[in-house]
Amino acid sequence: MGIHGIGRPAKPDVKYFQRQLGATERHTLLVAGDGDLSAGFLEVIDAYRHFYKLGLRPDMALDGVTLVLPKGRKKNVSKTP
Repeated sequence: MGIHGIGRPAKPDVKYFQRQLGATERHTLLVAGDGDLSAGFLEVIDAYRHFYKLGLRPDMALDGVTLVLPKGRKKNVSKTP
C-alpha cells in the first residue's frame, strides 16, 4: 500500500498516474489552483518542494509545522492598478 493507503505505489519512472480523489482532496486541489485541478496539483507540488528544502520530510507530522504569512501582501501586487 502507498504512504496514505491509496493503492499500490507508482513506479518512480511513471509518466502518468491516476488516483481517485475524495471530496476533501478535490476541494484542496481546487482551492490551491483557484478553481483549476491541474494548477492546484502543481501548486501542491511546489509547496511540498519548498517545505522539503526547509527540512520537512515525509515521516514528519504536519501538526508541528507553522506558517507565518506577511501582513498586507496581495496576490499579483505588481498587476494591481
